[in-house]
Amino acid sequence: MDNKDKLLLVGKITGVHGIHGEIKIIPYGDCDKKSWKKIYLSKGKYNLICEVTANRPHKDAILASIEGYNDRNRASELIGYDVFVEKASLPVLPKGEYYHFQLEGMEIITNDGRKIGVVAGVISTGSNDVYVVKDSSGKELLIPATADIIQKIDVGAGKMVIRLIEGLLPGKNEI
Repeated sequence: MDNKDKLLLVGKITGVHGIHGEIKIIPYGDCDKKSWKKIYLSKGKYNLICEVTANRPHKDAILASIEGYNDRNRASELIGYDVFVEKASLPVLPKGEYYHFQLEGMEIITNDGRKIGVVAGVISTGSNDVYVVKDSSGKELLIPATADIIQKIDVGAGKMVIRLIEGLLPGKNEI
């Protein structure tokens, strides 16, 4: 796919459901109903662009109907494909909420200007997210995404400002 930087990996097709060709997508996120109109499929050197005619949550998966794949046999051809959507098609989140892909790669600096590292991943814990940050030596630090630590997030600039509290950084007891 030529435009992978504009796409977001959202799941994988793991099976079919019923006789009418619904595909079973295991999502890399929640299973709420998705407003996907178009999905991009990729498996090795094979790439497809598909129109979604319907989708719904089902247990731990999303069941989707794809135009042109109206029976079980035809839909089974899609098993194993990774599912992508256009980042631009994602719903706008409320102020202060971000998609993980918006945070990954973001530079972390303290409110006094010290560079801490780069967000390598996000762990969802239920109560609050935790940012996995790699410092310049490659060591991982865990930064809780709480209001008392995260001071500012600037997605456009790719920077996040944090307030250091005691014990946040290993070996450093700075406040």
